[in-house]
Amino acid sequence: MNKENDEEIIENTLEINKESKNNKKDNISLNKLKPSKNENSLNGNNISYNDNNKDTINTKKVFNTKDVATFPSSEIATQRNIDIKSSLFPYCIVWTPIPLLTYLIPCIGHTGIGNSSGIIHDFAASFFVSVDNFAFGKPTKYIQLELTEQEKNEWDNAILKGDKKYNKEEHKIFTNNCHSHVAYVLNQLNYKGRNDYNMVSIWWMLIAKGKYVSFCGFFKTYIGFLIIIIIILAIILIVIYV
Repeated sequence: MNKENDEEIIENTLEINKESKNNKKDNISLNKLKPSKNENSLNGNNISYNDNNKDTINTKKVFNTKDVATFPSSEIATQRNIDIKSSLFPYCIVWTPIPLLTYLIPCIGHTGIGNSSGIIHDFAASFFVSVDNFAFGKPTKYIQLELTEQEKNEWDNAILKGDKKYNKEEHKIFTNNCHSHVAYVLNQLNYKGRNDYNMVSIWWMLIAKGKYVSFCGFFKTYIGFLIIIIIILAIILIVIYV
């Protein structure tokens, strides 16, 4: 009996030891799977630190002024916003129809130039340059110029020089007019490497590169001319059939 009891005690002891070993293994495997608090905090810090680094790098890449200076000039220019409703056209040449004259010849109109804030300056009459009061109404067409950083820095000063000069000039419709005022400003900047701009080159620039502010701007430009053409055709038809 004693021998049998001893054997049972030994067997039970072995089973208990075996179970305890298995439990230890399970605990070890669980501990391996479950990260410690320190590991969590370190990993979390590393992740947030790396994310912050990424954000910092991207921010520097976008807003570094040295990088901006290397952008193409067209991209620099388009960073300025045009507000058509408020008639603000920064770094632009603007154009609008002249009543009666534009009705007869649609390519002829009144021209002005917008400073860095978009305020329009135009040689409106003899010895007078208008500021923020564009003669003959709001612009219907414009060109936003492609300026370098240096030209942008000198832009407002060049316009003020043009204003000072043309406030002392007599307005002559065929020889010294609003186009001449704009040409003088561009010559002061040596825009596009040129200093020979004149009223004809500004006129052609507006025809070749000008953009209408909207369909209404296009309509306003040509409605007078269309009315005249319709009247002329009507008169011709009446003469032929009567």
